[in-house]
Amino acid sequence: MNNNPLISIIIPSYNQGKYIEQTILSILDQDYKNIELIIIDGGSKDETVSIIKKYEKQIAYWVSESDRGQAHAINKGLEKATGDIFNWLNSDDHYEPGALKAVANAFTQNKNAELVCGYTRCYWEADGSTSHTYRMGIKDTVAQTLKPVEMNQPGSFYKTEIVKKIGGVNESLRYVFDSEFWCRYTCKYGTQNVVKIDNLLAQFRLHEASKSIGEGFDGFNEELAILYYDILKNCKVPDWLLEKMQKENKKYKSRGAWDLQALEQEKFVASFASTFVNCLYTEGNRAAAKDAMERTIEEGFFRWTRMMTSLRLKLMFA
Repeated sequence: MNNNPLISIIIPSYNQGKYIEQTILSILDQDYKNIELIIIDGGSKDETVSIIKKYEKQIAYWVSESDRGQAHAINKGLEKATGDIFNWLNSDDHYEPGALKAVANAFTQNKNAELVCGYTRCYWEADGSTSHTYRMGIKDTVAQTLKPVEMNQPGSFYKTEIVKKIGGVNESLRYVFDSEFWCRYTCKYGTQNVVKIDNLLAQFRLHEASKSIGEGFDGFNEELAILYYDILKNCKVPDWLLEKMQKENKKYKSRGAWDLQALEQEKFVASFASTFVNCLYTEGNRAAAKDAMERTIEEGFFRWTRMMTSLRLKLMFA
C-alpha cells in the first residue's frame, strides 16, 4: 500500500434527508483528500436526492433506485469501489475531523495491517449527550473475541481486497451483517493484522428512527444467535449441545462452510457449553445442569474458569 492510499467510503441511504448532508460533508471536509465517495440510495422519497446532487461533482458514483436493503446497498457500493481501504458510513452518522488521515497513516505505518480500528462515540440526538464511546472488542483469542462479539463498524476500516475476498456482507441479515463479516474475517485470518488506534473516528447518532433504538435489540440478538449456530455447525460440536442451541430463520441464508483456521474451536464450543450449563442451573434444573456438566467434561469441553469451577462444586452436591 502506498503512502497516500485511496479510501473508499460507501453511504447506504434511504429517506435520511434530515441527516445525509452532515454525513456527506463529514467526508468531503476531511483534511485527507484521496477519497472515493460512493452513495447508494434506495430510492428515497424525501430531499435526499436533491442534497446528493448538490455535491455530485465530488462524488465518485451515486445512484438512487430500489434495492433489497442496507446490506445490498453496501455490496452494490463495494462493486464500484476501487480504493485500497474500505468502510461504509450510515447516512445518519458522521466522521470526526481528521479521522481519515489517521486511518491512512495507520495503514501506511503498519505494512501488514488488514484492519484499522478506532473509537466511535454514540450520542443521543435529543440532547447531544454521550451514551458511550467504544472500540472493536478484541481479546486474547479469536474465541474470546467472538463470544461475546463487540462490534464497532463505523470506526473499523478494512483493506478493500480483504472485503472482496470474503464476499462483502450477507444480504439476508438485517441487523448483524457487520458482525457476520467480522466473524468471517477473524475466523479465517485471526486478529494479528488488526491495528488498534486511539483516535476518535466516528459519531453514531441514537434516535427514534434508527434500527437500534426504533426497533429494539430483539432482532439483533435473534440474528446473532442464528449466526453463532451457523458457526457452531462447522465446529466439532457434540449433537446434544447443538440440538439445545438450534436456531432457525427462514430468511437467513448461510454463505456456506466457514473457514475456521484461526478459530480455537474447542474454546469456542466450550464457552457455549458453559453458558448452557449455567442457564440450566439458574433456571433451577439442577439435575439437567449436572448431566450437562458431566457431558462437557466427557467431551473435553470443560474449562476451569471461575464460574465453571464454582458451578461444578455446587452441582457435585446437587
